[in-house]
Amino acid sequence: MRRLATALCLLTAIAPGVAACAAPQTRPEDAVPSASAEWGTHQAEVSGVTPGPGVRTVTVQVKALAGGDDCSRNVRVDNQTEENGVIFADIVEESAGSAVVGACPTFANAEVTLTSAEPIGDRSLSLNQKTWALENGAYSRCDETLGCKPPEDRCDPTWTRAAVRGMDVSRHSQGHVEACDGNWLIMTVPDDPTSCGVEPRPGCEVDTAVRRYFLRNEPAGWSTVARTTSGGCDAVLKAAPAFPRKLCAELKPTVRFVTAGPPPPTGKPGG
Repeated sequence: MRRLATALCLLTAIAPGVAACAAPQTRPEDAVPSASAEWGTHQAEVSGVTPGPGVRTVTVQVKALAGGDDCSRNVRVDNQTEENGVIFADIVEESAGSAVVGACPTFANAEVTLTSAEPIGDRSLSLNQKTWALENGAYSRCDETLGCKPPEDRCDPTWTRAAVRGMDVSRHSQGHVEACDGNWLIMTVPDDPTSCGVEPRPGCEVDTAVRRYFLRNEPAGWSTVARTTSGGCDAVLKAAPAFPRKLCAELKPTVRFVTAGPPPPTGKPGG
């Protein structure tokens, strides 16, 4: 098969107007982009950040597109600004193959340096709209919901809002905290209060279930152990016998969430 492939390459090489085959053992970095390829710039995937070299620089690790010709070039820092103690920047790469499905199936490690006019210190970095913070000499990416320094109190709204985002409900659903002692949390959350739109459409009515969620405090956050629409403790005690009865004994069944948009406009004769 190798002899046949070599012969085909020789034939195409001598045929006028036909591109020759790539040389054996060609490395991705040695590939020559196609003359017809259209290179575009897009955000690269940031995989890590390390301090230095020096007090005014950090090194940004990037997973650049790879696995084919025209996948990636010119990985760099772009649109850097500094405001309110935060350094903002885009980490970008150029690619001509990213628009073709399967043309760049893998990644290659790359690094770029970001340099500030002043010592960076413990300032946060916002790279491609993701925040990285320095703690104990190492950078880590901040949670999109909890931020860089989540409050220690697990009953804080920062944590309870994060719990709702982890539920199988509409992204517009907002939970109501019924009880929280730091170890256990009870919330009522509607399934989808906006099925008629964020601003209910005229003539539309929303009648959706409101469920009660019982959650346990875990290292990563609140974890659901049971949900129900009934009152009392039966549902949660079956799943978590250690749940304190005093938090659930007086609970009533949930009430459905009902809202309506304005009445539809009425037509007038001759209108």
